Amino acid sequence: MISKSLEEYLKTMYILQQKNGNIRVTDIAEKMNCSKPSVNKAINNLKDNKLVNYELYGTIELTKEGEDLAKKILETYDIVLLFLKDVLGIEAEKAKAEAEKMKTSISDETFDLNYIGELYGQKSNIDIEVQGALKDNAKKHFKGTIDFKKGCKRATGNENENCMLLSDTAKSLALPMLLCSEEDVEGNHSSSAGKIGEKELFYIMSRGFELKEAMKLMVRAKFNKILKVWKMKN
Repeated sequence: MISKSLEEYLKTMYILQQKNGNIRVTDIAEKMNCSKPSVNKAINNLKDNKLVNYELYGTIELTKEGEDLAKKILETYDIVLLFLKDVLGIEAEKAKAEAEKMKTSISDETFDLNYIGELYGQKSNIDIEVQGALKDNAKKHFKGTIDFKKGCKRATGNENENCMLLSDTAKSLALPMLLCSEEDVEGNHSSSAGKIGEKELFYIMSRGFELKEAMKLMVRAKFNKILKVWKMKN
């Protein structure tokens, strides 16, 4: 795991390599608005992590591991930016800034989510709707509890948790729970996790989309369902 600043250097090197066919210290410094000594220090750190090959005054090259990580950083950034800008409707420049902050904590992190809803009043209700998407080595632990307290007659509680797994190594664990101290209530819960359906992907790709773009559309569609409800209530 490298620091956020080194990720920025690696991402910049990859972009320059794709754009110019080579990577120069001067170009990195200009693009990142920093000094050449800072660039050289970053390159040496990346070299120590086996992400670049470089000799002083020689050619800078990304190793296979460096290229793979740079692609992963850019891909994660794209997904976060898409969600913030197109799904949540955040203004473009602000969405870009937020995506930069968020991307480094997504791919390999473990998320622990614990929601507890307690119902006390008669005819009260609660809906817990959780939609998620995990990629790379990310893991998510979800626990949702609806607790029907004494006196909440004819209360209703529903919880639904769904997680899309975008890689073979991503894992989702869920434990929905209903607790009840009152008889005349209605509670429902469900949980599911799985990969994007091959038929759905094939359908979208048959319309001219690449695999990654098709997957992004599927993720956005999942989030749109819950966000439409959220926007209506707010």
